[in-house]
Amino acid sequence: MNAASEPMMSDQPAVQDEAVASAGIISFVVALLIGLGILTLVASYWFHREAQVVNNRHAIEASYPNLERLNADGMQQLNRYEMLDAGIYRIPVEQAMLRLSDEFPQDASISEEMAP
Repeated sequence: MNAASEPMMSDQPAVQDEAVASAGIISFVVALLIGLGILTLVASYWFHREAQVVNNRHAIEASYPNLERLNADGMQQLNRYEMLDAGIYRIPVEQAMLRLSDEFPQDASISEEMAP
């Protein structure tokens, strides 16, 4: 017997090839992950859409008891004369706009950026 025909003995244990076809397993795992990703996206979209539908339904059914009072208070505040502080007065919006237009010089022109 010569040295070439004798199997080499080593201190490490030998590992035998099990001949498992890993390509099929890897393909299955990749397909499974892609399927789970698509399922997650579809479920996320569906839950988000359902949440919007429920929120819209609640908004339509909701009542705003203070809304009318707040609108009336706002309109009153915009349309009344009032002394806020020493020398500071509140005047109706229309009056303020007329006063500002009177103060605007008649010969002034609108800049090109502001022109329609």
